Amino acid sequence: MKKFFKYALYLAFALVLHQELWHNLSFGPDKLFTIIKASLILAFFELILKPVVKILLLPISIITLGLIRIVINTLGLYLVTYLLPAIVVSSFSIYNWNLSGFFAYVGTSFFISLFLYIFKII
Repeated sequence: MKKFFKYALYLAFALVLHQELWHNLSFGPDKLFTIIKASLILAFFELILKPVVKILLLPISIITLGLIRIVINTLGLYLVTYLLPAIVVSSFSIYNWNLSGFFAYVGTSFFISLFLYIFKII
């Protein structure tokens, strides 16, 4: 339980940090509770659903040399936006690359995963 809430806290910081850097996440009118709910859903996905999905997609992961993990993280972000309609992922640009639609989800999930990794090693 302690690990779950630690992950939820890290993910809340990652969501806020991503929003402050790239401004492509919208949390709706009640920002604090939406961020808390989103971080709890992402922590559940990260600790419970993600290992199961990794095992199910192990053959594809071997074939793609692990690149399917980005898609798995994107599924977690899509799950959050599906369960919480207040969260909207909009397009953003990185060094003249405009990421919109599915690629906005991929970029957002990549940076949230990167921030989560950094928070875990600190």
